[in-house]
Amino acid sequence: MLTAVTIGGWIVDTALARIGYRIGFALLNDSQHQVADRLTHIPLSWFTAERTAMARQAISSGGPDLVGFIANLLTPMIGAVLLPAAITIGLFFISWKLGVAALITLPLLLGTLLASIRIVRTADEADTKAHSALTERILEFARTQAALRASRRVNPARSQAGQAVATARGATMRLLLFQIPGQLLFSIVSQIALILLAGTATILAVRGEIGAPEAVALMVIVVRFLEPFTVLAGLGGAVENSRGVFERLNTIITTEAADQPGDAVASPDTPAPRIEFRNVDFRYDSTSEHVLNDINFILEPGSTTAIVGPSGSGKSTILALIAGLQQPESGQILIDGTDVATLDTASRRALVSMVFQHPYLFDGPIGDNVLVGHPTATDQETHQAMTLARVDEIIERLPDAEQSRVGEAGTALSGGERQRVSIARALIKPAPVLLIDEATSALDTENETAITDAINNDPRPRTKIMIAHRLNAIRNADHVLFIDNGHIIEQGSITELSSLAGRFSEFWHQQESTTGWRITTATN
Repeated sequence: MLTAVTIGGWIVDTALARIGYRIGFALLNDSQHQVADRLTHIPLSWFTAERTAMARQAISSGGPDLVGFIANLLTPMIGAVLLPAAITIGLFFISWKLGVAALITLPLLLGTLLASIRIVRTADEADTKAHSALTERILEFARTQAALRASRRVNPARSQAGQAVATARGATMRLLLFQIPGQLLFSIVSQIALILLAGTATILAVRGEIGAPEAVALMVIVVRFLEPFTVLAGLGGAVENSRGVFERLNTIITTEAADQPGDAVASPDTPAPRIEFRNVDFRYDSTSEHVLNDINFILEPGSTTAIVGPSGSGKSTILALIAGLQQPESGQILIDGTDVATLDTASRRALVSMVFQHPYLFDGPIGDNVLVGHPTATDQETHQAMTLARVDEIIERLPDAEQSRVGEAGTALSGGERQRVSIARALIKPAPVLLIDEATSALDTENETAITDAINNDPRPRTKIMIAHRLNAIRNADHVLFIDNGHIIEQGSITELSSLAGRFSEFWHQQESTTGWRITTATN
């Protein structure tokens, strides 16, 4: 009989564990999908360094806690709560005095456990933040080895990574120290509860209210009554870890989305639109200064506009507003007379293709990186975009052609080659608006020419807006906006602005003079 009960208990425990892990994996899968989906709609201003690290932890580091939450934490916790409750009820049937004694100890023990957890919570949060920062610093230390070695700053102990290690170590030591008072308090209260219950049973036995055998049995029950609280105390750290995981997930999932998902796709037949800014103001948050102030301009369909101005004047912000990456604080952005604020996210993104100053390539084949712009593009469209951006010259030199992998962030390619792939990715997308954010600012002459030619020779009708500081990039512009300190200082054609003897004219003549520089032999 005992063997059958033991085997039955083992079968039940195994089944419960399997069910628990199955639910845990489902919970992990669902939460990761929810987080990944929400991250694509959260405002870009949300992604501070701290929040980015938190999102990374929510998706990756919290996996074991979520998977084991049901089997290793929730099930033992439920058992640890139900068993003392059941024993307390049973004691009332034996002796109401014992039941009252047990009832008194329950809030004492549970209160001590909660107090222990609260004592540790602040230190645990600091430890989590410190280790999150440590992860970021270690990754940064690894990524910047070339720059660090070139500047002879490779001593880990003196680096920011070393400081992060020291901070994390200090946070962990503080966490361990903060656990001692809670453990000590729980041990004292547990002993008090044991004395109270055992003493009550002894008194009842002395008075003859219960027999000696019953008293011995009650001693065993008292010990069994206290065991679950010891289990709960041991689970305190796991409870805090799980609480932190769920808190991070909840922070991301409940963050208000900047946009809503839709199903619109770009169409090759969409004509180049007219773009208009009406009294647009923008700042990144309510406490910062305005980046753009009362911006007004009209870009005609199919025109090419160059945005020129000093660094930090708000040029890239204008492109971000057109692309829907940011939202204006006030004013309207109209595309063919339609306020873009009334469009769903997919429709708005389908209108725009963008080339960033620092392109990011995914670790995969060159061809796949190009197709990110238009996953359903035909082989002919892919070949045309690659040829236009002169990516074909790159793949001819590689052993696996367009299947050659570019490495993490495109590190297997040079900066100019990465930008060519980025241009091809932008050109293959059948979007009627093309935004170029200083695509040639840090390139050599060959790559600059290749990219400028690709943009100028694009056969698709588009309204193009580019930020540039070199003459070659803006010579063919139909319209120029000169931005300074968030205001449009001048706007018009190159010919018109050159004749005004204003800020753009100064910029133009300065650029022309530098293009004529030559290195000559010094003379005495």
